[in-house]
Amino acid sequence: MEGNSIRVKFICVTVFLLFFLSSKAQRTNINGFSKQFSILTENDFYLFRGKDGYYTNGLVFNYGKVHHSRKAAFIKQVDQFEIGQKLFTPFSRKIYTVSQIDRPITGYLYGKFSRFDFMEHNQLFQWGISIGAIGKASLGEDMQNSFHRLINVNSSYWGWIWNYQLKSEPGMNLQGLYAKELLNTKTSLFQLTPVTKTTLGTTFTNFSQGIIFQFGKLKPLSESAYWDAALDDERSQLMKGSEIFFYYFPDLKYQLYNATVQGGLFRKDKGPIISGVKPLVLTQQLGALYSFGRYTLRIGIVFETKEAKSQRFNHTYGSIRGSYRFH
Repeated sequence: MEGNSIRVKFICVTVFLLFFLSSKAQRTNINGFSKQFSILTENDFYLFRGKDGYYTNGLVFNYGKVHHSRKAAFIKQVDQFEIGQKLFTPFSRKIYTVSQIDRPITGYLYGKFSRFDFMEHNQLFQWGISIGAIGKASLGEDMQNSFHRLINVNSSYWGWIWNYQLKSEPGMNLQGLYAKELLNTKTSLFQLTPVTKTTLGTTFTNFSQGIIFQFGKLKPLSESAYWDAALDDERSQLMKGSEIFFYYFPDLKYQLYNATVQGGLFRKDKGPIISGVKPLVLTQQLGALYSFGRYTLRIGIVFETKEAKSQRFNHTYGSIRGSYRFH
């Protein structure tokens, strides 16, 4: 049955890729593409290693649009509205006893608003606010069991682990990000961009510092599809050319609180299985991006060290994101 699951996901990913790769750029319009719709899907099965655990699945829908501002300090502002769900389980779907549960089980369902302020001197400041829930309220159990039934996996046999999921609790988080390009992309095929991020809230509280290495045909930060900045209400992006590059993004995060591991911050009964967090988590993203006309396709592999003290292994998963721009 696991083979059937892999084949179904392979077919879905193949269709997803063919849609973007077979799409040709549209004719240039007087008006630009001021809006964008994106879908992000993340899963460890995408690496075809037979793994199904930890951050086992993520699905995010994102809508962005250019925000009109009269402030001279901003080159461009982009607003984003996002809905997503992430599922966290033990190291494997095929476990048989409670003692094998090495990571707290939960889903995380959330909605988020973000604003991206692209400023002079190749700088970006982004802030956002999210509201979400962990535990049964996140609908993680319903999502995974429904999908397993769709691909003929016996949910009654493997779905018992959800009896041990974290207790439900809503949460709110504030997030900030600052990035600055260090090189001139107009004359260089290589770019370095330090990225500082912080999250403060009842679900997540952390701080991270990373640096993005990019190599290929690049655009400035305020126009790059990597930052969802390939939006312009004055002129079509088709007139500005395509973007294609490889990237490597190591990021070191210091965790103060993670409710998907430690349970709800304000609950006494957090759930049957909780864990302390690993203070330092190293995430490494390796991937490629291709953007042309209305479309962007980004494919990556993410390597992540243990988030929970109880975890047996590190984790690796695949990431695919497609975007469509329109008027």
